[in-house]
Amino acid sequence: GRFVASALDAKSALESAQEHALAFEFDEAQIDVWQAQMDLHTAQTCLWIAKPLTVLPWVGDQVHALVVLVDTGVALVNVIDDALLIASDVYSSLEKIQETLDEIPGLEKSYTFNTLPAQVRVEMLQTLQSIAPDLAQAKIQVTLAQEELNQLKDEQLIGSMQTVVDQLQEILPSIYAAVELITPFAQSIDELAGVGSDRQWLLLFLNNTEMRPGGGFMGVYGLLQIRDGEILDISTDNTYSIDELVESDAYNVVPPQAISDYLGLDTWYFRDANWAPDFAESSKTSVQLLRQEYAFAGLPVPEIHGVIGLTPTVIENLLNIVGDITVDGTTFTSENFTETLEYEVEYGFVESGVAWEDRKEIINDLMDEIMARLMNTQIAQLPALINVFSSMFTQKQMALYSFDAQTQVVFEDAGWASIMDISDSDDYLMVVDANMGALKTDHAMSKEIEYAIEKVDDHYEAYVDITYHHNGDFNWRTTRYQSYTSVIAPLGSQLISTNGADASSAKESDMQRFGAYIVIEPGENKTLSFHYRLPDSVDQAIAKNSYDLTVFKQIGSQQAPLTLDLDFGKKLRAAQPSESSEGYGDNSYYLNTDLVQDLEFLVQF
Repeated sequence: GRFVASALDAKSALESAQEHALAFEFDEAQIDVWQAQMDLHTAQTCLWIAKPLTVLPWVGDQVHALVVLVDTGVALVNVIDDALLIASDVYSSLEKIQETLDEIPGLEKSYTFNTLPAQVRVEMLQTLQSIAPDLAQAKIQVTLAQEELNQLKDEQLIGSMQTVVDQLQEILPSIYAAVELITPFAQSIDELAGVGSDRQWLLLFLNNTEMRPGGGFMGVYGLLQIRDGEILDISTDNTYSIDELVESDAYNVVPPQAISDYLGLDTWYFRDANWAPDFAESSKTSVQLLRQEYAFAGLPVPEIHGVIGLTPTVIENLLNIVGDITVDGTTFTSENFTETLEYEVEYGFVESGVAWEDRKEIINDLMDEIMARLMNTQIAQLPALINVFSSMFTQKQMALYSFDAQTQVVFEDAGWASIMDISDSDDYLMVVDANMGALKTDHAMSKEIEYAIEKVDDHYEAYVDITYHHNGDFNWRTTRYQSYTSVIAPLGSQLISTNGADASSAKESDMQRFGAYIVIEPGENKTLSFHYRLPDSVDQAIAKNSYDLTVFKQIGSQQAPLTLDLDFGKKLRAAQPSESSEGYGDNSYYLNTDLVQDLEFLVQF
């Protein structure tokens, strides 16, 4: 009875804390949380007394589950306690800021963050920066709480206990997502918001209906200047506008061979800069080519501190939150954004009487309105906004690069950088499409990827099958699909054969890249296959009874079914993620999944 009473008292105290917190009464909320902590400690004491019962069948499982639940509750209450301390500090800072604002004569009360006085914005940003260590600690605590709950997955729990577990498992992901997003933002606020000095970010609009290795064709770029959280300027332009200024025999940068072969270009222009599938590499190349073109054209060369890449998929998801936007009589929604924008900049501008060189100005107006709405986001919309950015980074529809080494480490640790980290991988695979003059046909394409390995004599060989489906017809944005498709494999892999197209092999950035040009007509299905020998390093890893495979998702690509059929020629002991039980106890690992994000697979023998 005492255990139940303590648990119920803790629940009541937390509900009271929630009410006080929503009313910004943080001191009262903290008292409630302290009461909940005491109640949970009492419950822990009761369970300690019941510990001898854990040896009994079924009863022991329930007691163990209660111990895990209470421990998880204690961990969560500690997170809430820390969160309230942070919130109290932030709220105290905001109150001081409000006092400062009240003392400023003539300041309108309808201000937004972007219109606050500079010193006020700086105080807010510095407060966020100061709580970064606390947020990092909270992230660890939530992670531990998740691990505790995961221990109960296979337990047979009584109904009421299972209900509590289910509720906690529903709550924890949203808490984790919020902390996971806010923590690196706080850690990198100096660079992202330009605290104390100007920062200029290169915006790359990666059109993933015209795929390129680094996320999508860069038909539009932008420059965003920010200082102390205030956007000083944001401008966008057609990439062709700057490229046209260097179309001269005196300017020449040798392009990747595929660009020369299949686009017929003898110069590497800024618009084609994102040829590397690693966002950090493509960002550095993009900045280099842009600055070179500005310099050659005699324009002031922009100082760029970082790069933000985003696909139309990001904008579609944001429009679900900020609402439809109308520009010059054209309404953009989450459902029609990509196709409508493509039509306006390819054909609609003629009907509107807009000059060709100004046809992409509509993107500038769109960005201004989206940024304005984001800066005025209501508190109730923040969870949805957090979920959008979190999922877009995870799915590699959005990526960041910073020339500041410390900030770049934050981006990489947060999973915001879309880099190809192969440091812990014995084997890896990435399928990379590059639309070579096939309009916006990627919107009509789908594909499946199959990866198989087998032992041949004293080494392992790999097979990659990419099956394309052209689901469209010839129209203003769709034609036959023409892709220079690459398979990225471990350095030292040796190409044996291909089927579906001729292929080449080259070393790039400590990796092996096999490339082939493929053409697919509307309504056609076609499979492109690569067969290659894996390097000795893979043989050695398997010989040591461990194999770690990473399958990277291309930036900007859509979800693709992935099948793994890995025959090691030796009996498996364990695998993560696990295959179906029918496959246990043999020499192979077989799994069907979806390539929504970068995936890692660990097999032990």
